[in-house]
Amino acid sequence: MSANQFGLPFEEHGPGVEEKMVPAAKPNVSPGPRAIQDVLLAEGLQAVKLSVECESMEQLQQALLSKLAQNSLETRKRYSQSIVKWFFQDGLDGLLRKVWGAYGDEVIITDLLRYCYLAQEPLMGTCVAEWLFSLENGIAIPASYVDKFLTDFFGEAAPEKTRERLKINLKRLGFLKRAKGKPDRLVSVTLQKTSFFILFHHLFAPKSVRTIELRNLFTNPFWKYLGYKTEDAVRSLLREADAARVIGKYVVADQLEQVTTCFTYEELLKERVRL
Repeated sequence: MSANQFGLPFEEHGPGVEEKMVPAAKPNVSPGPRAIQDVLLAEGLQAVKLSVECESMEQLQQALLSKLAQNSLETRKRYSQSIVKWFFQDGLDGLLRKVWGAYGDEVIITDLLRYCYLAQEPLMGTCVAEWLFSLENGIAIPASYVDKFLTDFFGEAAPEKTRERLKINLKRLGFLKRAKGKPDRLVSVTLQKTSFFILFHHLFAPKSVRTIELRNLFTNPFWKYLGYKTEDAVRSLLREADAARVIGKYVVADQLEQVTTCFTYEELLKERVRL
């Protein structure tokens, strides 16, 4: 399986504009198996709330060092570095702080924390978008299946600790149910429609209204990170948004399938649009 992150072409809404690419994060991939750090969703939410009171990344890191609950200073340092890497890759006043300021909704922020983490961690992102995506919710996942994924990803067998941490993180992200003495099972993530449209506008309409072909939308795995399991589920959501006027229009004609926004990302946040 590939660990590459995808760029995404989209069209400017208007004539004579060349197709552009939405740049995707390209984190470095280690050449071989390495330890996986715990995903820090609760700490990430805490950091988003703290960021509102900060004027620089340095202030945020200092706030995390003093506010995180871990007893060890070294652990707090390591966690604060990971929080900045995963959740503030676009700067202090980026996606998460802006959305928190607009909506103040912990459920939406948790969705976006999951997205940011998976977009920055190739192993976990590939696991969700390529490995888990093809499996039906409720299915029991044998350990051998996990081993095969890790071997395919790294090109060699991974340590037991890596396999166990992978599954722990999948549980914390909401994709896996684990119970002592029972097989691990894939579970449905609770879908938040508003989270989808915030990310959709953030990725595809950051500055102006856009028209996007669905074949290009599906190339970006953000919807899989949110828990959507089929392209048809996304299509159904777009039809609902069209009827609710959250988007400009959703068009299906012959071989053409595209959606046009009626808000930019900034306008969506300003209006606190929900679905």
